[in-house]
Amino acid sequence: MVLNKRGGIFLETSIGAVIRYNPSISIKEPEFLILKNRRGSWGFPQGHKEHGESEVETLIREVREETGIQFLDIMSFIGTIRYSYMKLNGIRSHKEVKFYFATTPTREIVISYEHASYKWVSFLNALNILAHRQLKSILIKGHRTGLY
Repeated sequence: MVLNKRGGIFLETSIGAVIRYNPSISIKEPEFLILKNRRGSWGFPQGHKEHGESEVETLIREVREETGIQFLDIMSFIGTIRYSYMKLNGIRSHKEVKFYFATTPTREIVISYEHASYKWVSFLNALNILAHRQLKSILIKGHRTGLY
């Protein structure tokens, strides 16, 4: 995990992906991958940036570890979110997650031990299922900028 200092606060840095299923045949409505973590919250694949890794290397590694996806076409940077949360040890942690938009022809997902389930969902269904406001805002930002 890489920590960086911004404004006197140490931030955990993670990289995440909004992944759209990109089949070889045309489908009427794009589908996006969401993962359900063990605490029951739905989100996008994301994980900690390791020391010496580029953001793209982290993205590829984390998506592979969490979903089994071997082929990922990284299209564009979407944006960054920041939030704080309590760790299991009771210490408050500050996190920064940089999100990228990517596509994959892979539909079958093999989730990691970190997750309980996954779904391919439409844009509107994703907005309804995602619990965290900032994750919704990342999805909306990609849509508004014409990425999907």
